[in-house]
Amino acid sequence: MKTSDTTTKKLNQKEKVNSVKPIIEEKNKKMLLKKGSKGDDVKELQKLLNITVDGDFGPATELAVMKFQGQQGLKTDGIVGPKTWAKIQNRNNSKENTNGYVWILDNGHGGIIDGVYQTSGKRSPKWEDGTQLFEGEFNRAVVKRIIKLCEEEGIECINLVDTEKDLSLRWRTDKANDIYRERQQSDGKKCIYVSVHANGFNKESAHGWSVYTTVGETKSDKIAQILHEKAKAEFPTHKMRMDNRDGDADKESNFWVLRKVVMPSILSENFFMTNREESKLLLSEEGRDRIAKIHFQMIKEVEKTKII
Repeated sequence: MKTSDTTTKKLNQKEKVNSVKPIIEEKNKKMLLKKGSKGDDVKELQKLLNITVDGDFGPATELAVMKFQGQQGLKTDGIVGPKTWAKIQNRNNSKENTNGYVWILDNGHGGIIDGVYQTSGKRSPKWEDGTQLFEGEFNRAVVKRIIKLCEEEGIECINLVDTEKDLSLRWRTDKANDIYRERQQSDGKKCIYVSVHANGFNKESAHGWSVYTTVGETKSDKIAQILHEKAKAEFPTHKMRMDNRDGDADKESNFWVLRKVVMPSILSENFFMTNREESKLLLSEEGRDRIAKIHFQMIKEVEKTKII
């Protein structure tokens, strides 16, 4: 009987998750909505944005769309395409979780455009088998995985840099702080900033996983400690680089992105891309899935325990 109940519960949870996907897919098939659009799709959009419903995409609707896009880290062009539809739907699904957080995920450095890596340095050596890891590409791959896992659970995440361009640290922190202020004004939800990286050094012998916070005792320490515990459990044979002098495992640094954001913030260094064996892990789909998994597990625990 217990097994049957558990199986039924799992099936119901799966059905609940899967039921969201057709709605999002249906939205993605709709025509783009922009200023001048009219009809039922516009009415549905207006309902989801909680503004006056008249079926006319006028200046007020455009302004509401742009405000929403800014809150979600999207391009603020006032045009409702697949990405905006998906974010609106996810936001709607997460409304029942009114006490949850907004997770701002930063995929450090640049990606790859037309085969060209956008950041100087920030890469592994080219190994004997011809493989090479570009940190910005790795960071983006992991952040996308984290967001996918969170959206399936109705946890609100924002991809801070939804582009392959290498945007400056100042741009990133200013944007994160803008999102924080907008959410404080709109619904009061707390924001948490997470910057995802791979480590590097000029000697191949350097290895291990670590998480950073700013110097001193802060709310961020509790989040970092949970992530450290998840990493240690997932990678028990790997070195955990930490600083226990102040009673917790996080390393402390004055990294710009940690100092300049106005919310709890952590930065994960997910092994060394300059270490041959760890680079293989980071290049593999399995390794990326596992690193995304520990971040997702941390997010779920923080959401559950409400530690900040």
